[in-house]
Amino acid sequence: MDKWDVVLAHLFKERNNPKAQGISLGKVISGLPSLSVSLGDEIILDTEDLVIANRLYHLPTVLTEGDYVILVPAPNGQTYYALDKAGE
Repeated sequence: MDKWDVVLAHLFKERNNPKAQGISLGKVISGLPSLSVSLGDEIILDTEDLVIANRLYHLPTVLTEGDYVILVPAPNGQTYYALDKAGE
């Protein structure tokens, strides 16, 4: 069995070094200008949580409920970049 101080150091290391989340898809709950996107079952991202790419404002087809957008998390893990509408 490991010494208690080694176990504690390991726990601190895991807490302070979370694994980076990669690119993901978010499902549009409400479209622009008040974009709201669900990320999984429990996370809802609103315009305050999103940096929205300019191209999303100028798509030939409007983002509507049920569409998917490509999301990339910022290093802080609290903000996401909405890059584009996902293809069908």
